[in-house]
Amino acid sequence: MTDTETLDLCGEKCPDTFVYAKIKLEELAYSGGGVLKIIVDYPPAAENIPRSLRTEKIKYEVLEVKPVDGLFELLVRAPAVED
Repeated sequence: MTDTETLDLCGEKCPDTFVYAKIKLEELAYSGGGVLKIIVDYPPAAENIPRSLRTEKIKYEVLEVKPVDGLFELLVRAPAVED
């Protein structure tokens, strides 16, 4: 199984949460793919990030969105992409 990287976006609000998540997911995709755990404390981001990822050229897979102790954890798989 691929190692999961973590991106803590607590304290950030939309649209910054999506922008930072997208940048990190693109880095993963262009370096062989992988899974990213995104942690947010802004509830709208837990809905907006998955919705916005569906519109991207790279086909990210949202594996899970779950509340954890007042935060939200999103698990997203970035496929491997060649330049």
